[in-house]
Amino acid sequence: ASLCNNNKEDERISLLEAKEELTKAQLQKACSVNYRVKNPNFIPGSEVVVRSLNDDGKKIEEFIIDWRKYFLATVNPQHMPTGWRVDNPVLCGSRNGDDAKDGLKSW
Repeated sequence: ASLCNNNKEDERISLLEAKEELTKAQLQKACSVNYRVKNPNFIPGSEVVVRSLNDDGKKIEEFIIDWRKYFLATVNPQHMPTGWRVDNPVLCGSRNGDDAKDGLKSW
């Protein structure tokens, strides 16, 4: 199988290095090349961020508040919900920053 892949690679290289004008068939063949190769080690940026927070409530809270600040500075929104503030508690259902009560979940 690798011999076949090497032959295809050699053919691609020879097409790129060709000094003569390409034929329509060669151009069509070049257009059909799968140029996207999946990287098995790729980790999406969002996953890197979540992993870096390590389920640490304080880190998550800091991240969310920093993101809110970034949002305001970048988007400069003109219409925000009444009562929305950068420093609103991150804890769901909490207004004073206490731990979750009455079955409310924290981040």
